[in-house]
Amino acid sequence: MINLLNMFVRHDGREFSVNNSTRNSSFMDSKLTVLAEALVDIMAQISIKGVIVTGMLLLLVLLSALGVVYSSHLSRQLFSEQAVLLERSDQVQLEWAQLLLEQSAWSSPNRIEQIAVDQLDMAAPEAENIKLIY
Repeated sequence: MINLLNMFVRHDGREFSVNNSTRNSSFMDSKLTVLAEALVDIMAQISIKGVIVTGMLLLLVLLSALGVVYSSHLSRQLFSEQAVLLERSDQVQLEWAQLLLEQSAWSSPNRIEQIAVDQLDMAAPEAENIKLIY
């Protein structure tokens, strides 16, 4: 907690002690000077190249994180679509099997002969009318 009665400022190993009652504009000027010097020291230690490299690395990390989120979302969407398509494939295969059974029932020789006799008044030829060709 900041003590309002006594303030201590340290810079380059020097310590300044100020009482609230003795504060004046010259102290504020010296305090601002100390803060400006500290800021200049910090800025001297920071290189522009390091800041740019750090910023670029941070940008790459953020972009890769967004890429992971997007690819996870896309993966979930595609998995859901695959489940729907697999279900549809099963329905189509079942329908195909039913159609094959229906085709075999409609094309049975006994059924065709029965329809030919009943509906078309057809008859099987006599044995003397049948000619075999070899």
